[in-house]
Amino acid sequence: MKAAGGNAISTESKNRFNHYLGIEIQHLDDQGCKAALKIRPDFYNSIDGVVHGGVTSTLADVAMGYAAAPHVDGVQQCVTVESKISYLAPARGDLLLAESKVIKRGSKIIVMEARITTGDGELVAVALGTYARVKPK
Repeated sequence: MKAAGGNAISTESKNRFNHYLGIEIQHLDDQGCKAALKIRPDFYNSIDGVVHGGVTSTLADVAMGYAAAPHVDGVQQCVTVESKISYLAPARGDLLLAESKVIKRGSKIIVMEARITTGDGELVAVALGTYARVKPK
């Protein structure tokens, strides 16, 4: 797949925060993205074994942002304008997965949706986000 201007895109990222968390992009195409995160105990909130909502939200944002405007040479091509997440169940287990899909793609603004599940397939959250294309310097 190629980005606007013919630059090759990939799942590689220079985003230090994503690397710190351990987010892995498993699939990426022009319709969506699948991202995975192995859960570590330092991701728990004050209830032992339950993942903090901010971690779940971050994973959703990453999956939506990648598909909205895939990275070029490891650099993101969009920023989040707004995001909403509905938590449906506590996120527990060893793995979280986020699958995003494009709802509407404009030339500057892209609307995305993501579903976040546990490794066992339990739906724990649904997110909706709006992204704006940017030109990195």
